[in-house]
Amino acid sequence: MRGRGDGGEPSSGAQGDDAGARSGRALVTITSTGDVLCVLACGPVSMEIRSSDAKAAEWLVEGLTPCFALAPRGADWRVCLSSSSESYAAIAAQRPLDAEPRACFALDQEVLAFPAWPIAGGAVVADAERACFLRVTPGRVDLFGDPRTRRWRFTSMWACQEIAATRLRRTELDLHAASVETAGRAVLIVGPKGAGKTTLSLHLLRSGQWRMMANDRAFAGPVAAAIMARGLPTAVKVRPSTLAEFPELRRGLPSVERPYLHTLDELAKAETGDAASEATDFALSPAQLAHQLGVERCGPAALGAIVFPEVRADRTGWTAERLDPEAIVHLLLGNLYGGSRERRGSTVFEDLDGGRSFPSPAVADAIAGSAPGYRVILGRGTYADPRFGERFRDVVVSA
Repeated sequence: MRGRGDGGEPSSGAQGDDAGARSGRALVTITSTGDVLCVLACGPVSMEIRSSDAKAAEWLVEGLTPCFALAPRGADWRVCLSSSSESYAAIAAQRPLDAEPRACFALDQEVLAFPAWPIAGGAVVADAERACFLRVTPGRVDLFGDPRTRRWRFTSMWACQEIAATRLRRTELDLHAASVETAGRAVLIVGPKGAGKTTLSLHLLRSGQWRMMANDRAFAGPVAAAIMARGLPTAVKVRPSTLAEFPELRRGLPSVERPYLHTLDELAKAETGDAASEATDFALSPAQLAHQLGVERCGPAALGAIVFPEVRADRTGWTAERLDPEAIVHLLLGNLYGGSRERRGSTVFEDLDGGRSFPSPAVADAIAGSAPGYRVILGRGTYADPRFGERFRDVVVSA
């Protein structure tokens, strides 16, 4: 296995990412009022994060980097996090009874809407399930979270992701895809829910030949003279069948409610007590997933291949069928994150940052022409080969 994603000794090929993380930590500062302050950049957009809750800021930065990079000062957006009980109560008291649902965040095949009401220049969004409110105006998001819960931390990550995605969608495809990297080349594993993306990526990561980019969402498009892939980190929901196949994902973790809402440090110091039921959905943050697998995470990389997996119980072993560019384009456009562009409305972030947009069809053509694409059939016994990760790399990346 490669060095752990929690800052352990890196392997010989990853010195740059680890060194970047060490130098990046110097870019997180504490203001005179005690707020945590840093700037995160993702492609063409950067955002200043200011938080009165130091642990919430640590969790956000830990989850988003290295897909987002810590950067020097100067940002397009400001994201301000508050866990003040007074501020939370004050904005909750402003919620009108007739607040209407408004599209906010893209999920894998839909766009999530929350009750919202207009304010001067923007809107306030109520996420009751995660106990927070978002005040969104051009170039600024203020999140007011209930201090009695960590659940609003997840909404803070959604907000940063949607700010980045709004800009990235102008020039890159927003794909329902896992992404992994080997020897500087990214492989996108594209497909709908249940296609086998997570299981395939976990087996590749477990092999020690690959680094982790993201589990369920990735962007691809032209950057300078190359076609680049970048993962957008999301929490990883682990089904019971996956946990049975990868017991290391839970090994050594304290039994706490919603572990994905804790930092690595918080989990290490947590006391087993408020245990989650075994029936409770189990999920990990991106940093926790890398830590449990003992792998490194990495940022954007040049696109090396595109894989469209298909699980087949009537087959034995695995095969990779090379696809022509036209078939690749069709499959890419059929697996856009948030659903097809025809069905998807604009989010509150798009409305306040130039409107809903998608890249030109030429972007999909450029992606399909830049790297090989494969339909990969995953039959029974596919992962029994201890050298699967190496053989898979040799077929899809080294071709």
